[in-house]
Amino acid sequence: MTDKELKSREKTEVRMTVLLGIIRQLMTTRQNNLFADLELTLSQFGVLNHFVHDAQRSWTITDLANVMEMNQPGITKIVSVLIDKGLLQSQLDEVDKRKRHLTITQKGLNFCDDTYRALLPEMSHMFVEWNDSSLQEFHQHLEKLMLWLDTNRIG
Repeated sequence: MTDKELKSREKTEVRMTVLLGIIRQLMTTRQNNLFADLELTLSQFGVLNHFVHDAQRSWTITDLANVMEMNQPGITKIVSVLIDKGLLQSQLDEVDKRKRHLTITQKGLNFCDDTYRALLPEMSHMFVEWNDSSLQEFHQHLEKLMLWLDTNRIG
């Protein structure tokens, strides 16, 4: 790779990182506004939605704190709200009574489905000008980026 090509790639990488930061901020603001009228906050829904990917799996507070990259007091507070609303259930560990195993309830699964249905018009509106192949290609790139970030976590 020539110096000119390297500089061009570096500029592109920097610009993409800047764009991702701007997109993250704009999406967070948009999502917070959308969630203002819903029963859960964006953070609470994010934790609940994590359970949907493998609804049979149980998680401990420590597991959730690690995967969600949040501190344990924050996760504990969110989990308490979700349990109180009947969206998650908790079962004490048979060996270590300090541990709780958390699973999503059917009510929690239904809540996630209903929330996505309520948000779908806004989500679709963001991509209305994209043709199917562009949307699919973007999706593949996002999956690739997410997998790399997940595999290469810091800390």
